[in-house]
Order: sequence, then structure tokens, then C-alpha cells
Amino acid sequence: MDSPLALQEFLRPPPPLRNLKREEAILERAEVTRLKIVPGTENDIEEVAVYRWGKADRRILLVHGWGGKAAQFFSFVGPLLEAGFEVIAFDAPAHGASSGSFASGPAFARAARAVAGDAVYGIIAHSLGAAGSAIALAQGLRANRVVLLAPAALIASLLEEFIRLRQIPGPVAAELRQRFAARYLAEVVSVPLMASRFDAPVLIFHDPEDRDLPFSHGEAIAAAWPGAELIATSRAGHWRIMRDQSVIERTITFLI
Repeated sequence: MDSPLALQEFLRPPPPLRNLKREEAILERAEVTRLKIVPGTENDIEEVAVYRWGKADRRILLVHGWGGKAAQFFSFVGPLLEAGFEVIAFDAPAHGASSGSFASGPAFARAARAVAGDAVYGIIAHSLGAAGSAIALAQGLRANRVVLLAPAALIASLLEEFIRLRQIPGPVAAELRQRFAARYLAEVVSVPLMASRFDAPVLIFHDPEDRDLPFSHGEAIAAAWPGAELIATSRAGHWRIMRDQSVIERTITFLI
């Protein structure tokens, strides 16, 4: 595998999983639209599926993670509506029902800004969606409160894990790092670097035993984001955290 193909593989999400019945049920309650956004470096055309529930002055933006989809927030939507919020979500480029073959943190950020507009009351973001949300905030999206679930902090470390798992040889790996650095500036691959300039209150949940993204990612963001609160959510895992009732309840309390 040469470095251009390796970069494509790194930016290609896994195939989408079939919707669970609970996910289908929550999508059936949504107002569904499609939104074309300014193309980025990953795809020529990006058209994202957008989902809306309820109507209220305070909007909450849900941002899923790598290989995920908006419907994975099915456990959050009902409680947020009951608390008086409007809820909006989207499938990131190359995810769910959206177009494209490739994605990245900046691609998530473009979609978040296009869907949210200038401001939302709150953001709830999972995994790489947390990195995408941080990029969107650094680029001008305003939010009163932010909740991060098992967030990704350092994209370079994810690239190194990809190199290790794919057993990419040294010369190709070196060129892959160069290609990645040339495409994505340092400011958008380090969430802690961006977070040090944020002032919105943030609540971070992360399982110390997370097998997909180490707890150190959450710790790094919490250490850099002024006033951040980090909650260790034992036995929540990387994906179950999105339907953990204690996480949902504490999130609602924080947002209210």
C-alpha cells in the first residue's frame, strides 16, 4: 500500500451498520431533510442527512463519532425533548444516510456548522464527533454548554494506531504522516490546543477502561479546557456510554 492509498484508507469510515429497531423508531419521529454543504478536501460533494425533533428556543446539536450515525443518540432524544430542548443531529459525510466516501474531523466540523448555523444552546458529541465539534467551535460556532462523550483528543495518535494496526512499513508511514500534515493544520488535529481558548462550560464523560479511545484523551481535553469537569464512567465502554442512564441524567442536569 502506498501513502496516497493509505491516507484514503485512514479517511474512509467503516461500512454503516444496519439500524436497530430503537434507532429506526427515533428516526421515524424526526423531521428529515438533506443539506448540501461546501465541499472539503475529502469529497467533491457533501450532502448530509439532517434530523430535527421538537421546536424550542434552546437547540441541542448531537454529533456522532467515527463509524457512527445520528440515530445512535436514540436514548438522548426523549429526555432532551422532555427537558424542553429542540434537538438537531446529522449523519456526517460518508456516514449513515449522507453522501461521500471519506471523512475527517474537519469534515465533521463543516457539517456541524452548516447544520447548526451560528449558534446552538448546547452540543453533545461522541468520540471523533467531539474533535469535529471542537474544530467547529474554534472556527466560530457558539455554544452555551458542551458535553463530550469518550472524546478523541489527538488525531495524530489515531493515525499512529492506524499505522500500527495496518503494519504500514516505515518509509510509507513517514510519507503518510507528511501527507496528513500537509492536508490538516496542527490546530485541527489537537483538541487540547483548541480547548485552551474555549470558555463555554464543558462536561466530559469517559470510561477509564475504554478500549477504543484511551481515557488519556478525555484527561488531555479536561486539562486544557478552562473549568472542565471530567467524570470517569466505569463500565460504560466506548459505545454504551451513549445510552448510559447516569450519563444521560447528568447531561440533562448540566444543560438545564
